[in-house]
Amino acid sequence: MANIPYIHKKNPRSKSLRISVSGTGDVVVSSPPYTPKILVDRFVQTNSHWIELQKRKIESKQSFTLTDTTLAVFGKTYKRKDIFSKKLRVGLHVSGEEVLFNAPYAKGVDSAEKITAAYHRNARKFLQKTAKSYIIPRTALLAKKMGISYGEITLKEQKTRWGSCSSIGNLNFNWRLVHFEPPIIDYVIIHELAHRVHMNHSSDFWKLVETYDPEYKMKRGWLKRNGLSVS
Repeated sequence: MANIPYIHKKNPRSKSLRISVSGTGDVVVSSPPYTPKILVDRFVQTNSHWIELQKRKIESKQSFTLTDTTLAVFGKTYKRKDIFSKKLRVGLHVSGEEVLFNAPYAKGVDSAEKITAAYHRNARKFLQKTAKSYIIPRTALLAKKMGISYGEITLKEQKTRWGSCSSIGNLNFNWRLVHFEPPIIDYVIIHELAHRVHMNHSSDFWKLVETYDPEYKMKRGWLKRNGLSVS
């Protein structure tokens, strides 16, 4: 079995070996002072299965983030590939399993950093445009199906809310919903449209939601478990 890299922290207050996996996937071992390294190594290897499970959980959450090397949209993660073409506009182009970034020319020792910064700017614009092109017409379609009217639709980025409905009927959606599969996005849309009838979370409200999304409980639970992983 291959050795698992880890960070070793000696804690004077510790009476036993402890292990954890950070949000970035680093394995951290805390031990009492003077604990032999061979014991720490053995402790890490003994817990290798648990470490692997924790890393998988972290990776599944990170699949909904915008990183330097990936882009998640509609539940699928694409790998970034930089290209330099004069025939295509600068920006992102999805192709197969990759998101091609036609990068602007940059020179100097910090050229890689400049290109990555440009990638993030263009990726956000791409995600916002994609969210708008899906959420606005989809809301109109679902509203017609539900027989519900609404006012204006606003898309913006929020830390903890995926959608909201104002007292005058305007709808707000978090454009970061575009990271998720369409059925999850549809649940949020139906949820907010249902607030046009019931401005609360009463049993009548949930009955209305269930009428148009029988699997809303599963999607609601999924969003609670995975939603905060977006960054």
